[in-house]
Amino acid sequence: MVALPDGHEIRARLHARRQTRDGWQYQVGVLIWQDTADGGVEPFEHRAWVSPKHARPVPGVSYDHIPNRRVPQASGTAPRTSQPAWTVQHLPHRSGHPSATLIHVVGCTPSTQTLDRGQALTALRQPRATACSECGAADSLTDDSESQNHEA
Repeated sequence: MVALPDGHEIRARLHARRQTRDGWQYQVGVLIWQDTADGGVEPFEHRAWVSPKHARPVPGVSYDHIPNRRVPQASGTAPRTSQPAWTVQHLPHRSGHPSATLIHVVGCTPSTQTLDRGQALTALRQPRATACSECGAADSLTDDSESQNHEA
């Protein structure tokens, strides 16, 4: 459940948890309506990161599958984690447009499929795959293995 600014509570979908220096935050998605180009409406999921004072669990629902992103340990250089931090969006074939795959940073667009760094890099190497320019997925997936391969 998510508390709205006016005090009402609504059901939301939990997508991820992240630890910050100040505690945990929860990425929630709320289904709302949006206008379409043809004058109609369609469902749209709005996502936002909220604090624990704005989100509470729904009794009886398991959250074991939700990705957690923890603050790295303060011991020198933080190890790279394999926690899911990217999502994949499959765009179907349409007339005049071939199917494609977009890789996003978690939270950019709704997705049920999360990827760790290795999976995201593998997905980007597939035909007709690209990283989202709006969320900076390409910048966050700079392939360090390329520089390591040149040294070997």
